[in-house]
Amino acid sequence: MTAKINQFRAWIASADSMAEKYSGPPSPIDFAAAKAKVKATDLVENLEKFYSTASPPAETYVWSEEDKAEKSALIEAAKLDRAKAMEDVAYYKERVAILKSNRTTRDTTAAQMREIYPEIAAAIDKEIDNREWFKDVVDACKSIPDTTKYRNFLKERYPEQADEIDKRFDLAFPAK
Repeated sequence: MTAKINQFRAWIASADSMAEKYSGPPSPIDFAAAKAKVKATDLVENLEKFYSTASPPAETYVWSEEDKAEKSALIEAAKLDRAKAMEDVAYYKERVAILKSNRTTRDTTAAQMREIYPEIAAAIDKEIDNREWFKDVVDACKSIPDTTKYRNFLKERYPEQADEIDKRFDLAFPAK
């Protein structure tokens, strides 16, 4: 999305510079200097006569309503994407702060780990209650990773991109 925003900004800057450059009438052509540099002066004289008699209509550009609507939609989509990105930045900054404040060392006890990571503690307690002793044991030769939890997390966080997330996960982890 950043590339699209930068492309749009470049387009605006180029349009502004062209509008400034061409806002006034063009500078007059110096036919006398051209006659001095060219052997065929009659050709330059013919061009001068044509130039002095011709009066083409001014060309003006009117921005179509369809194009305006399309660009406005792009701007609104960019604003939404930026807002979502800013939410993500805030979320991850908060998450990093939590992780930094709860760094584990060799002196960290299991009770402290349960306080720091209550969702993991709850999952462990549930597995113990259900007697799922080997639930998280992975045999690398026989098991493919279960990506459903992370896939669902991403789809919940970015619902408008759910189809793309599914497509990417299916490509990365094809079913046997």
